[in-house]
Amino acid sequence: MSLCFLSLESGKVFNKVILERLQKKGFQGLSEALIVLFPYIDQAQNISISELSRQVGYSRQAMHKNIKKLKELGYITLSLENQKEKTVHFTSKSKQLMIEANKIIQEIESELSSLLGKEELDSYRINQEKIYNYLTSL
Repeated sequence: MSLCFLSLESGKVFNKVILERLQKKGFQGLSEALIVLFPYIDQAQNISISELSRQVGYSRQAMHKNIKKLKELGYITLSLENQKEKTVHFTSKSKQLMIEANKIIQEIESELSSLLGKEELDSYRINQEKIYNYLTSL
């Protein structure tokens, strides 16, 4: 399996595991396409829909569909910042989801640390960051 394909598949599986564990904790109605958005929204705080679309790599059409779903589920609200662009904001429900998701991520990292060893996992993380930094510099 190529490095590129392995990275893509690892990310998809990681998100699937997080989603399944979130669903067990009562966060229903979400999909893998939706949970991908939460870290971007969280990191930017007040991000426009078009900027979110650009960062995630979704078409504007797909992003609007996803934003509509997240709003219907009560995870986000929207505000009009400059008469042209709507900005996405977390609700208390999504803030709670992020707390739970971070706990799940820590659990998975602990499981991986037991499987690989702490040094090996730390080395993997460092190498992934180097690869990311290299690729974003191209």
